[in-house]
Amino acid sequence: MKKSTLFRVMCSAALLASAASPVFALDYEAKPVNWVIQSPVRLIGGLAGGIVSGAVAQPLADGYHWSLKGTQHVAGKFGDEKGQAQLAAGAPIGGSVGLVLGAAHGVPYGFLGGFKRGYEKPFSRWSFITMEEK
Repeated sequence: MKKSTLFRVMCSAALLASAASPVFALDYEAKPVNWVIQSPVRLIGGLAGGIVSGAVAQPLADGYHWSLKGTQHVAGKFGDEKGQAQLAAGAPIGGSVGLVLGAAHGVPYGFLGGFKRGYEKPFSRWSFITMEEK
């Protein structure tokens, strides 16, 4: 007997749901019912905040700031970190290295920060941006 694709997908979904159901089991003394109901929404909000903040916002911000710091560092090694000629000479060296390292630093830092803020306040604007809440 040949099984249809829809039947296989439905069986797989039922198997997955039965495997994950003990995680959401209610323990009335330890967890309030509200926590169990909110946990999937918080998880999705945390993942969305982490992905946006970790893949876009934080790497851009860290890459920009580290690029400025790298340019000023190399310009300082050339003699004057505020001199125009030294900044122009330091930009290709320190700026590009700072951009790459800052973006690489921003990915995990942004994902963890975005996930944390997105889990605490799902889908709020603070879970999608890199600056701190006022």
